[in-house]
This record gives sequence, C-alpha cells and structure tokens, in this order.
Amino acid sequence: MKTVLLVFAKAPITGEVKTRLGEKIGMEASKWVYEKLLLRTSQISKKSKLKTVVFYNKITEGKNPYFRHAKDHKVQSGSDLGEKMQAAFLWAFDQGYQKVLLIGSDLWSLHESTLLEAEYALDQHDIVIGPSYDGGYYLLGMKKMNTEIFKDIPWSTPQVFRKTILKISEKSIHHLEIANDVDNLEDLKANASLFISYQKWIAKNC
Repeated sequence: MKTVLLVFAKAPITGEVKTRLGEKIGMEASKWVYEKLLLRTSQISKKSKLKTVVFYNKITEGKNPYFRHAKDHKVQSGSDLGEKMQAAFLWAFDQGYQKVLLIGSDLWSLHESTLLEAEYALDQHDIVIGPSYDGGYYLLGMKKMNTEIFKDIPWSTPQVFRKTILKISEKSIHHLEIANDVDNLEDLKANASLFISYQKWIAKNC
C-alpha cells in the first residue's frame, strides 16, 4: 500500500516559534531549539524511508536547508489546526496514497521505528495515534478519511487527545507510546541530549 508521511512545520523565524519556551530562555534561543527539532524530524523521516511531504505554515524566501529529501513542500491551508490537518489528509488521499501519517516537528524523542510501527498498524486498524503528555497527540495516521475527528476539538488544550478518541471506535485505533513534545522549559530539560546541546550553545553564544 502506498504510504506518505506528512510533516507539519513552521518557518523558523525568531519570535514566531516556540514562544512559550522563548518567554523563559529568549526568542533567539527558542528559535535555535526549534531548528534542532526540525533537523531531528528531518533526519528521522529520511531514515524511515517513507515518502515525505512537508506542510509549512507560510512561504519564506531563500532555500530551505531542512527536508531536502522530501518529495514536495506545501503550505498549510485552513483557519485552525483541525482544518489544516484535514486539508492535508484530503490532499494526500486525493493523490492516491492509501496510508497517510501526519506528525509535527516538536518531538525530540521521535524514532524511525515509531513511524514504521504507525505504518504497519494501519494494516490492521483504520487509525493510529501517538498521545503526548500535554494532552494532545504527536502523530495521527489514517487509511481512510475521517473528517469527524477534526470537528469541535479545543485545539492547544489538554483536552485534544481525549476529545479526539471519543470520536473513534476502540476497535479501529492503534495507540503508540506516549511521548513528550518540546513546548516549554520543563519539556526541554526532560530531553537530556537536547538540553545539553542547548547549554553548550548558550555557553558559546552568550
């Protein structure tokens, strides 16, 4: 079955990425952290050998040093996260893909084995989801379109995962291991290797 990995990413612009983290460590530092997350996500998607399409939040000038292996680069469309994800899934199914996985670019602990588990899970289930500790999810995959899971969800709240699961039959879903997005200083500290790299960057640049 044809599989595609969709990656949602933001253009790494100072003051526009990881702003909650930036309130604690400074916006330039939080931009650096986000660039490390982008690079990590790119490396893992490449290692997985899954066909990758990146959906950015906006068009930026100049060459993009990330996701050079991606099949395509597109711009997200929609008024909120749910509409943007729905539009991306619809695009992928319209292209003839039979398994569609979508991830963000905030998970330092992402591994290619996680992506491959998600792909294989869709052989037996309609939906695969990776919950995050903040109440959201870091991965969503489908083998047939389900628009209901994007409706009436309080995005950017701890209720996202629970509200989404209520819309899915228990028999049709596979749960991945829970993981920790990097959104604030506590999350950064919880990812030891990233935090050590950040400390080294701070020592060199401050």
